[in-house]
Amino acid sequence: MAFSALSTRRPTVAALAIAATLALAGCGGGADAGTEEAQAATGSKAPLFSELPEEIQQAGTINVASNVEYPPFESFDTDGTTIVGIDRDIADELEKQLGVKLQFNHIAFDAIIPGLVADRYDMAMSAMSDTVERQKEVDFVDYFSAGGGIMTGSANAEALKTLGDLCGKAVGIVKGTTEDADAAEQSEKCKSAGKEPLNVTIYAGQNQAVLALQSGRVDAFLVDSTSGSVIAAESNGQLVQGPRYQDLAFGIVFPKESEQLTEAVQKAMGALKADGSYDKILAEYGMADHAVDEFPINGVTE
Repeated sequence: MAFSALSTRRPTVAALAIAATLALAGCGGGADAGTEEAQAATGSKAPLFSELPEEIQQAGTINVASNVEYPPFESFDTDGTTIVGIDRDIADELEKQLGVKLQFNHIAFDAIIPGLVADRYDMAMSAMSDTVERQKEVDFVDYFSAGGGIMTGSANAEALKTLGDLCGKAVGIVKGTTEDADAAEQSEKCKSAGKEPLNVTIYAGQNQAVLALQSGRVDAFLVDSTSGSVIAAESNGQLVQGPRYQDLAFGIVFPKESEQLTEAVQKAMGALKADGSYDKILAEYGMADHAVDEFPINGVTE
């Protein structure tokens, strides 16, 4: 699949105006100013404001961890500062439902869960797969149907279509992603079949892995097929994204013991589905077929 989705990745003027207003409002008053003043400053008229934890109501901000180099979910616009993409557009709509600002913080992907566990962030939006293993440390509100795929250079597109084709090949993976486990499992299968295991190189971020593929340092890059399709579509024919080799769910991520915030965001996502904004956002990015009908908490069970 190929998508021309990046042309639609843009910040909305209305969303930026809302964010600016909320940021200014959040500077005033403290705990002694009373709940009424804090609510007035942070948008208490929003439908789900009262569902938020009191400390977030008073702060007027949800601190969001994200690895902002993963189009079409999040990336920096041409100014190098403005964050655009599916997650940012969904965050804009969540702000309207919750009445607080969602402030994105760009960090390494593998630092997201440790940051949540250490309470440095309130939640994360970064196209993270919901897995049973990750549920031991964090909770998910699933919101997107996805799955891993194989990206190659155009010269290898026909030869490297399946995980089984990667035996003995140099393969790039982003640190902390589920593709790391996929590669390890496939290496064992290769060895059992009397073949060479995958020669895996771990990269700190997606941009580095793509550059390694373009320069020929790796033969393939295991990446979520959604983001990979966008990158391949923009590569002027250099790169090809193969079909999914698995089905996964992406989730908005929360620290354990954050049930109130988790449930508030779950309700807000339901509201976005009901008013059509969720489906509209995905359609704008060519991702309508990845939409889900419900937003379960920890929906992946195996």
